[in-house]
Amino acid sequence: MFSKVRVKKGALDHFRKRAREAFPLEFHAYLLGSIKSIDTIEIVEFCYPKVYQVQTTGEIQWSIEEYAALKEKADREGLTIVADIHSHPKWDAVMSSNDYKGCIIDGLSLCAIVSVYGKKTRVRFWNSTSPLPASIV
Repeated sequence: MFSKVRVKKGALDHFRKRAREAFPLEFHAYLLGSIKSIDTIEIVEFCYPKVYQVQTTGEIQWSIEEYAALKEKADREGLTIVADIHSHPKWDAVMSSNDYKGCIIDGLSLCAIVSVYGKKTRVRFWNSTSPLPASIV
């Protein structure tokens, strides 16, 4: 179980800004990185699609083609799609049953959720196998 996430504050702040701009729709990115130790994951890149296949107030999806291209990019760069991050407009930063299912299907180690209430945001990184959030370091 990962209890620490290394992520650049600027990249996380940029996602939060874009999530506020997308409000009231959800916003999403996949996170490329690597497992550094038994309890630490490092995020090196936030990856965004050109366009979402689905983007509503309660659902967001990439196209199959863009997701396949992202997997190829990760392989070329020797990285892994370790997590995803998405917004919950007017909802807390907790994993829903659909979020959990998506993590398991995609084989992700973490799920990051950003709650968006107007200009305020809150970020939490969740382990896909535990109800405890990981710390941002």
